[in-house]
Order: sequence, then structure tokens, then C-alpha cells
Amino acid sequence: MKFCNILLLLLLGNCIFSLDIKGSTWGPEKGGRGFYLKFKTEKDFLFEFSGEGGGQNVLGTYMLSRNEITLNIVTINDWGDLPGYIKQKTVKCSINETNSLYSKFKLVGNGGLELWHSDFRPKNGEKCILDGHVVYAYPSKGKVNDNARIREGPGLQYKYYTFSFEDEPEIYNVLPKGNSVIILGYSENKTIVDGVEHPWYYCVFRKNMWEEQYCWIWGGLIDF
Repeated sequence: MKFCNILLLLLLGNCIFSLDIKGSTWGPEKGGRGFYLKFKTEKDFLFEFSGEGGGQNVLGTYMLSRNEITLNIVTINDWGDLPGYIKQKTVKCSINETNSLYSKFKLVGNGGLELWHSDFRPKNGEKCILDGHVVYAYPSKGKVNDNARIREGPGLQYKYYTFSFEDEPEIYNVLPKGNSVIILGYSENKTIVDGVEHPWYYCVFRKNMWEEQYCWIWGGLIDF
């Protein structure tokens, strides 16, 4: 198999699928700050830190064998804290297929490496599992049409979050009317409120430059 046409063949049970890793980016499950792994060419990679400060870029080479990847770290800009897997210099990892709402593929390796393929999210309507809940992918955008409780799970029985926006002293216990949200999926279960039935939508909105809030919002409170 030539490196210029890298096609990673993964065999998990009876499921065979392919994934081209050249040019792909892997990062924290929910995105945000942290280290991102970029396969720049057929043999070179870059660990790049996204977040306040930055500067911790790490360069290296990799070798691919079926679904196993060996990362050999060559150059470290040792600025700030580095995760344990980078300090090991050599990281052996494998790519696994998942049913996560965030990504269909996960890279797992020694030293605590766990990164997700940020370019391969489930397609609209795909069935996923999120924190034990059945969820259907529904990538879209919306706005809350009233002050909305944002909850830890898809139901009125779950606690609601309190939060603050950047540079604001006020603590909110609702997301104010008119705020925009990015929607990732909706729940299998539905809830009736004031005689109207809707599923719950798993949403995210930005609280400040570096932090996002993930939450569940009842569908009757969202306009698409």
C-alpha cells in the first residue's frame, strides 16, 4: 500500500470500513482547547495546542499498519505543560469506530491519548449514544424563543445548569430568549409540556472565548 494513497482499512468484528487519514485532524471529543493531532503528509504529523497561550507545537513522523499507527515525536517546543503521551516520545495507537454523537472515529493510544476525528461527525438522522441516551444526529442551528432552562439530560427530571457569560458578573439559570445555539442531535424520548410534545435537543453555545456550554433544551423552546 503506497503512502501517497493512504487508505486505512479497519476490521472490527464483521464491519469493514476505510478512512483516509492524510490531512485529517484529531482533537478533544467536544473540541475547544487542548492538543490537536494533524496528519500533514503521508509521513509527518503535528501536535498543535489550541487555547490560551499556545506555543506547544510538536512535530514528528508516523507509520501506518492496518488500523495501528505509531507516532514518533521528533521536535518538542517545550513551553508549558505537555500531556503524558507526548512526553513518551513514541506513541502506539489504534483507530476505533464509535457510535458517539461527536465523531465516528476515535484514536486511542498509550500514555492516555484519546482523540476524536473532528471531520467525521455522524450524518443527519444517524442513531448515536450519548451518556447512555439514544440520540439522533441533527446538525443545525437555532435560537431559543423564550428563556430556557438548559439541563444535564433530556428530561425535566435532570438538573439545570447555571452559568455566566464572559465579563458579566451575573449568574444565569436560564439561557436568555434570542440566544443562538448549535444543535448536534435530538433525543429518542419526548416530553409533553403544556399539552405540546417535543424531543430534547442536545445543544452547545459559547460562554466566552475559550469555553462552550453543552446542554439539553426542550424542543418547544427552540426556533430553527
